[in-house]
Order: sequence, then structure tokens, then C-alpha cells
Amino acid sequence: MTPLWRKAFDAIERPLAAGSEAWVQSDTFMDLTAVTIRVQRRTLREVQQATERWLHLWGWVSRGDVTSLTNQVAELERQVRELRRAADHRGTPLLNGHRTGGRPRTRRSSARKGS
Repeated sequence: MTPLWRKAFDAIERPLAAGSEAWVQSDTFMDLTAVTIRVQRRTLREVQQATERWLHLWGWVSRGDVTSLTNQVAELERQVRELRRAADHRGTPLLNGHRTGGRPRTRRSSARKGS
């Protein structure tokens, strides 16, 4: 037997669920959702730009600066990987990599030569 609280819940929930499902599937709801998302994105972009200008005004680093530098470092890493692959493929010695022509100079050995 179904408990009394469950019968009361179902009596209220079923009509509400049917109405809300119809509303969520309507064109009006979809249009309002699309407009809301556009407004939210525009507002977020404007707040981020204003915050970035304020941070730059005080000489601080912004998220955009960090993202830009991160992308630049990633690009440099990709270029180094490509150069290493090309050097390995040709068998060309690298200055700072897998193969070198001789022993690299250390600080200690170069300091002794100067003394």
C-alpha cells in the first residue's frame, strides 16, 4: 500500500511536472534561454575587460596576461620538440639535447680559466 505522504506528493507533483515539461520544451523558453546565455556571456566579458584594465592600471598581471604567456611557452615547447625531432632524424648534434660534440662547459671550468 502506498503511504499517504506519497499520494499527496504525487497529487501535487504530476500536474506541476506536466506544466513545467511543456514550458521547458516551448519555443519561448528556448528563445529566453538563448538570450539569457548571450547576455550572461557579454556581461562576463565586459566585467573581465574592466577588471583587466583596472589591474593593468595598477601594474598587476591579469588572467589574460597569464593565458597569453602560457600559450607562448606552449608554442615554444612545440617548436623545440619539432627541432629535436628534425635533428634526431638528420643525426645533427644539438647544442642542448641528446647529443653534443664535446663536454659542455660548466661554471667551475669556465671560472678556473678566468682566474
